[in-house]
Amino acid sequence: MAPIKLVIFDCDGVLVDSEPLAMRVLLELIAEQGIAIEREMAFRSYLGRSLASISESLNQSHGAHLSEASLSGMRDRLYALYRQELKPTAWIGEVVAGLELPFCVASSSQLERIRLSLALTGLLPRFEGPIYSASMVRNGKPAPDLFLHAAREMGITPENCLVIEDSPAGIQAARAAGMRVFAYLGGSHIGPSGLRGEIEALAPDALIEDMRSLPGLLELHATREAGKAAMLVAVDVGTASARAGVVTPSGKLVGRAEHALELRRVGPDIAEYDSEQIWDAVAGAVRAAMRLAGVAADEAVGISFDATCSLVVRDDHGAPLPVSPGGEARWDTIAWFDHRAQAEAEACTASGHRVLDFIGGTMSPEMEVPKLMWLKRHAPASWAQSGRMFDLADFLTWKASGSNARSACTLTCKWTYLAHEDHGWQRDFLAAVGLDDLFERAGLPERASPIADALGPLNAAAATTLGLTTRCIVGVGLIDAHAGALGALAEFARDTQQLDRHLALVAGTSSCVMALSDAPMPTVGAWGPYHDAVFPGSWLNEAGQSATGALLDHVLRMHAAGGEPTPELHQRVIERIIALRASEGADLAPQLHVLPDFHGNRSPLADPRALGVISGLSLDSDFDSLCRLYWRTAVAIAVQVRHILDALRARGYATETLHFAGGHSHNPLLMELYADALDCTVVESSAPDPTLLGVAMVAATAAGLHADLQPACLAMAQPGPRRSATPAARARLERDYRSQLAMQRHRAELASLGRAD
Repeated sequence: MAPIKLVIFDCDGVLVDSEPLAMRVLLELIAEQGIAIEREMAFRSYLGRSLASISESLNQSHGAHLSEASLSGMRDRLYALYRQELKPTAWIGEVVAGLELPFCVASSSQLERIRLSLALTGLLPRFEGPIYSASMVRNGKPAPDLFLHAAREMGITPENCLVIEDSPAGIQAARAAGMRVFAYLGGSHIGPSGLRGEIEALAPDALIEDMRSLPGLLELHATREAGKAAMLVAVDVGTASARAGVVTPSGKLVGRAEHALELRRVGPDIAEYDSEQIWDAVAGAVRAAMRLAGVAADEAVGISFDATCSLVVRDDHGAPLPVSPGGEARWDTIAWFDHRAQAEAEACTASGHRVLDFIGGTMSPEMEVPKLMWLKRHAPASWAQSGRMFDLADFLTWKASGSNARSACTLTCKWTYLAHEDHGWQRDFLAAVGLDDLFERAGLPERASPIADALGPLNAAAATTLGLTTRCIVGVGLIDAHAGALGALAEFARDTQQLDRHLALVAGTSSCVMALSDAPMPTVGAWGPYHDAVFPGSWLNEAGQSATGALLDHVLRMHAAGGEPTPELHQRVIERIIALRASEGADLAPQLHVLPDFHGNRSPLADPRALGVISGLSLDSDFDSLCRLYWRTAVAIAVQVRHILDALRARGYATETLHFAGGHSHNPLLMELYADALDCTVVESSAPDPTLLGVAMVAATAAGLHADLQPACLAMAQPGPRRSATPAARARLERDYRSQLAMQRHRAELASLGRAD
């Protein structure tokens, strides 16, 4: 395979998110000719083609003749719309700036339109000079003329060219030119157009959903040329889905896929998974990510897993057992956020045992010990049959390798294992809470396995299921938030004495604030201090919120103008909030206040029985009232993080920067609020998925690509842009912070009145 010496970018839909705008204007023009064409059909027929080609096609199919005057008018309308709404493709500026290969633009649009698009989005300085238009050649896409012209002008042979395209016509043109082609699927037009399947059927060399994958794909190609391709597979199992990523040894994500999880809910406190369905979802995500990246099975040399701290229960033979009395065996996993074991958690706290000194003084029902106590008390048949119990991450490594090892991360943070002591298990505590037979029932090892240890190769069954080979080495698992902290804070792995200046916020369904330090800093209301739970030799305090992304979903569901919380609905609400703040002022709905403890307060109050409060509601039930409530809920989530940070700072953390990982990065409102509400700089990782990056660091170490975890972190770190607070917003959010503290006091007062009655 010839080396890549030139990258040729299409413009519309690849460099700029212009295709929906162009299609809007084109359909208006077609309608004016008395022709009705469905939007999806128009995308499929005309995407990637020049106006001249589209005009000819319309003439052939509908007998329509678009005059030069009408085409000129269309351009004028389109350019006006561009000036109002055109945006660059996410991260494209940073990606292009980092390319070490020559690159150019080759687009079906006229040169005037290409230059305007690039100028409006700030990209023109990067492409000044090497811009090629279909107007320069005889035949447009799907003919190869344009790409061959660009290659000749750049002085590169076709076999040494890579084309980045988003349309079937463009992919066909690149293939006809004898060039490699990557398909970009991240444009906003891909979903509405229904083109994804058609594009995948054309078998491009790789599929790109996030432009940040391009450098990694180029790295992969270069290593193949050198005969040294060695890729890593990272798996992240969250609350609602399993995600898999394929990562290069330098930390660049080249493919990512996601599969949904099934969840059984019984009331507000009981939630269960089917662990075999989780494993199937993991396998589907891994196979899909490998396919997206165009990576062969034998190129994957290391794999590791993270997961929520859910509890999996199996018998001696590894068969699933029900975790509810009379339940089906398939529902063998108690979800991390299940709060059935509140009474058991309170009993642990009442024991006064010294293990409480390493979990913030209060046992949470989200930890495993209370869940185990509940299982023994309420599902005795399952307890009597059990022979293996796992944190979900350890279950996945067991399925993958057959190893019964348990991670220092999972056991220390959720099972009261004290990793800093010679004898980590505190058997007197387990006996005191009625778990004296836990080792027999759970199959626990005496010692936890350090993070990044190798557990051995994939077993044959797992390799087949995952679409990998037994050459692939399995690394120790992690809790999902801890993997996110590892990915977000990797650049500080060498300087552990400065770790207390840098916090990680890992935020998705729930939120975790991960505070690391060189010495233990016990903090009331924060879990920990935990030793060796993220960076070897460092101490961790984990604080957080039990429902953040889940709370915003709940707001959408419960409001009369809401509905199922799809990404599209979230986006509609966010866009409307931006418009409302522009017309009504940045301090939107200041009389509305939310106390966001709808699933208890994990930190800093450590009260799992706490409830949410909304103050300032009216009779309004329209869409705008939903948007105002959504905004004020987002404000409440952000200022609650401020409350957590204040507690940590009071204990001695010298926090200067907050490094972000998780799904909240896709919500511009939350990202703005975090920067404004917190007295520190917010740093967003340049990695598309910092949690997968953290898991990949473990996989790289287990596979022997790095001597230990520290050099893996330093080699693979992906620091990104920084955000600072806006002073005016900072002052407004200070008022909101005081309001939230007042609401906490009022809630406590009301609770005391209720107890007095």
